Amino acid sequence: MRSLLLVLCVVGLAFAQFEYEYNTGGTLGMLPTLAGSSTGWAEYFVVTLQNTTVYPLRIMELRFPCCGPQTAEYGWVVWTNLSGMVPPAGDPTTAQYYGQFTPAIPSGGSASDITEYTVVDLSLEEMIIIAPGEYWCFGYDNTQLGGQTTFNGVVTYGWYEGSWDSDQPWGRTGLLEFAAYYWMSLDQATWAQIKASF
Repeated sequence: MRSLLLVLCVVGLAFAQFEYEYNTGGTLGMLPTLAGSSTGWAEYFVVTLQNTTVYPLRIMELRFPCCGPQTAEYGWVVWTNLSGMVPPAGDPTTAQYYGQFTPAIPSGGSASDITEYTVVDLSLEEMIIIAPGEYWCFGYDNTQLGGQTTFNGVVTYGWYEGSWDSDQPWGRTGLLEFAAYYWMSLDQATWAQIKASF
């Protein structure tokens, strides 16, 4: 019986979904109704969030509805340990974690051209762990068009003319999404928490 239980647990892990996912639009995979260009709106789109769960989050994927050519070195960006619901203190090159990516859609001229999210897989990158209560920020280099929606209460920012500019006064929210696993080391977990993971 024990060997059967072990096999079921291993098989269950192989098909596990992410434990925590979030989209600034309120719905996972929400397609944009508006778009901001890299030259007229912002070079980067970011959002600052707080981990309101009781577990540390291990960030596994960043997802962006965007189109354009491949990004430079600071394509996706993440800052941790921010002082509150504020944008990062420095420019995009001050991100603690970053990397290059190629948008899933190579070009477009309007929001309707953005029909899917570009997924940045961080599972093989250095682990990004967000502690409970911690404020953090993530975003991307907008190489042509970035997806947005009408302002919905979530404040996003764009890097425009050398500073972080809130999208709220312009009546917009940039669309950004991430997926994570709850992260706990076995030496810190209770037996009930370990069982609940399965």
